[in-house]
Amino acid sequence: MERITPTGYQLIAKDERYGFEVWGTMEPKIVAMSFGGKRSKPDWHYRFKDMARLQAQIASTLDGFMQHDERKAERKAKAAAPHDVKIGDIFRSSWGYDQTNIDYYECTQVIGAMIEIRAIAQLIEETDYMQGKCTPSKGHYIGEPMRKKVNNYNGEPSVKIYSFASAYRVKPIAVIESMPIYAESHWTAYA
Repeated sequence: MERITPTGYQLIAKDERYGFEVWGTMEPKIVAMSFGGKRSKPDWHYRFKDMARLQAQIASTLDGFMQHDERKAERKAKAAAPHDVKIGDIFRSSWGYDQTNIDYYECTQVIGAMIEIRAIAQLIEETDYMQGKCTPSKGHYIGEPMRKKVNNYNGEPSVKIYSFASAYRVKPIAVIESMPIYAESHWTAYA
């Protein structure tokens, strides 16, 4: 990796962990430029009034690299965290252009980080012309089993159904005589 610096610039600071380098000159003025990672273009190139400001800028840049690594590690840990999906959990997908399509899926098998889901029927009530309410009909399968990887979305499990639609777990709003009751979803069919 070749980093192009002006003539007369010398290495002022370096941190191997982040590929971080600061090049600069102190004469006639304090001027420095910073590189991070494998970048050949500088992250910043400033003139400083005094050495204290240069040191503060270097510390701030290094702090930014450390925070980035911490956020990256957090995201990786969240993604690797085990999910709590159980057999019988219902997932809801809402998608469409100029209309709202609702699809429901039921988890039929848990296989580590993957689950097997099947599309299920819905109880539909038309409330107006080409629109209405629907709820999932648990156990009434209308599709073949699909294996999907469980993702974490805002602390809740989700699965990608198509490139344009994901399904998110819905929890029952009540359980009556061991039968879960789910909230209604609104659908439209303006085709």
